[in-house]
Amino acid sequence: MSIPLDRLYHFINNIANEIYGDATVIIRPYPYGSKKIEDLTSLLYTPPDNFVSGFHVYCHDQEPLDYDEMLCAQSECKLIPFQILRNSLTPPTKSFPNIRRYANINDLAILVHSEKRSINLTQYQQDNFIPVYYWSHAVIALDWFRFARHNKFTKNVKKVFLIYNRAWSGTREYRLKFIDLLIDQQLIDRCQTSVNVIEPELGIHYSQHRFKNPQWQPAHLLENHSTVNPTASYASADFDTTDYESTDVEVVLETLFDDGRLHLTEKSLRPIACGQPFILVATPGSLEYLRDYGFKTYNTVWDESYDLIENPQQRMGAIVDLMQSIAAWTPEVRVQKMQETQIIADYNRQHFFSSTFFNHVILELRDNFKSAVDIFNTKNTCQHYVNRWKILLANQEMVDFLRNNNDSSFLSLDEIKNTLRIAEQKS
Repeated sequence: MSIPLDRLYHFINNIANEIYGDATVIIRPYPYGSKKIEDLTSLLYTPPDNFVSGFHVYCHDQEPLDYDEMLCAQSECKLIPFQILRNSLTPPTKSFPNIRRYANINDLAILVHSEKRSINLTQYQQDNFIPVYYWSHAVIALDWFRFARHNKFTKNVKKVFLIYNRAWSGTREYRLKFIDLLIDQQLIDRCQTSVNVIEPELGIHYSQHRFKNPQWQPAHLLENHSTVNPTASYASADFDTTDYESTDVEVVLETLFDDGRLHLTEKSLRPIACGQPFILVATPGSLEYLRDYGFKTYNTVWDESYDLIENPQQRMGAIVDLMQSIAAWTPEVRVQKMQETQIIADYNRQHFFSSTFFNHVILELRDNFKSAVDIFNTKNTCQHYVNRWKILLANQEMVDFLRNNNDSSFLSLDEIKNTLRIAEQKS
């Protein structure tokens, strides 16, 4: 599935240029959502003229930050043999900051991200990144779910709960245990759901998976109790009208659950766009996060105290308990309760598609970007680049390599010396 997210990054580029007052270099993951350092590439297919001296903005706004996963000691340049770099730089470990490419003379760079309460973010800041937070998935969801604004959902309820349960690798392995609990509590038949027994990214059955958190390993053979689906993880960018018409409440399985961070994706906004009440299986405080953006939740209809429980196992248990209480409603109570939830769901849908919500998200991006640029203008130097290249050029092996290198995609020795003079002037 190809989604033209570069439109978003061109938009961010326009904001950056406007605030910084000069050309910027946007570096984003391509393919979209990739966590590989080699997939961090310039927005422009041909690197701009100011790539070396420009204002670099790294967009890591689609996936949760993972400092250790992105750490790559060979990120200097594929054209320079790592052995030469290791021989030139001592100690080597501190000479390769996380995801930074040394083709830029500035000590500081911008990191655009989409999470709060982040330990990873502190590590990036220590690595000379200035963070810019915004809720990227809100902007993405407004594009992906735009046709839901015009959909008319006619209810013909067959199941109480709608649960999309797709990829389960990485931070999402808790989803297997969640389905396991629904089987234990005899709720699985009340759910419109399925299970992806073969992880689409790993290509393995969950029984072969080595769980980072063994507590999430299911006790049941899940495919014996639930429909099996082969759906890829990117399917969360879509919605099925029939699913929403045939269920009362969506139970959203977010990307992060067994975690301390706040990072909500388009999955949380999908039921909002479709006018569906929801229960949020996410990290603690996620409902308050939604309320901060002007949405209403369902604490006047059912118990939402699960959102305040920090222990993930207890929080999951509380969510299942809530589902049991909803499933036990009498027909009369169900009619009354669903009328109450629909008032809230209709408000949320209207708010989601309003200029008020969009402007809130964009203004937050602009304000945070402006603060970051102020820090950059005040604190940035080029001293790291200067010191580093002086060390590199003192190594004859490095000089010989640069002098004899014929690959035009990398700066020549003369170009590097000229850039070094520019950096020294700025420092």
